[in-house]
Amino acid sequence: EDEAWLPLASLKSKKLPKAAAVASQKKSKLARSKGIGLPKQGMKLYYWPATGKAHAIRLCLAEVGVEWEDVVFDKENKDLPVYASATSLPTHASTKSYTDFCAMCREMGGNFTTNLPMLEVEGKFYTQSHAVYRFVARKTGLYPKRIEDGYVVDNILAHVEDARKASYDILFAGGTAQDFLDKTSKHVANLERLLGDADFFLPDVFTLADILVFDLLHNFYKAQVPTVLEGHPRLSAFYDRVAGRTNIAAYLASEQCARIDKFVQLPSE
Repeated sequence: EDEAWLPLASLKSKKLPKAAAVASQKKSKLARSKGIGLPKQGMKLYYWPATGKAHAIRLCLAEVGVEWEDVVFDKENKDLPVYASATSLPTHASTKSYTDFCAMCREMGGNFTTNLPMLEVEGKFYTQSHAVYRFVARKTGLYPKRIEDGYVVDNILAHVEDARKASYDILFAGGTAQDFLDKTSKHVANLERLLGDADFFLPDVFTLADILVFDLLHNFYKAQVPTVLEGHPRLSAFYDRVAGRTNIAAYLASEQCARIDKFVQLPSE
């Protein structure tokens, strides 16, 4: 996916005096107080009527109080959740409603692939999920200013992308809750290791990294196996901490969120 990197020359490291380093860290932590670089309303997010790669974008927008419209295709079988079984997702993907939707998004987004998820901001279209995550985070103060802190966020993004695969693997191949726990145990343990004893993945700063991990835990892992965080008290506390944030909690309880299909719980045997 597209990446947005600083020019190589700007990456040359210089040791800051202690006072300057402290000031730089404070500036990073206060980034969100300077305002939101996105319109407060009028944005559109094009995707499946499902969580998938788009839901982290939705959570970012919800966290900063920005309104958006979910533009989705009409499911021809409205009683079939997207993630109901190994055949449900390809069934929806084979319908005219979906193919027409993808054709529309290709025309608007310009890529020859589906362009999903795609974010429309004031008539301009942004594609490729990782690039959109960073774009939204930078526009809203959810992405840190310091290069070292940015590495932490990007590192978590890579971890989450790897960890999502287990949810899709078990969806298409089938399996039980225990099969899923076997596939995800190292991912969960690794995320708890990276969190350590801090409240968030960047200590004292809520960032895109926290939203990505929460999205993984809430919309993928706990949706399929609600007990997945048992034995991981720090990651479990982190999950509760993010779920309790005012704007995120309000979005999760909203009708807008309820209309989005989620992964379904796996059988115990």
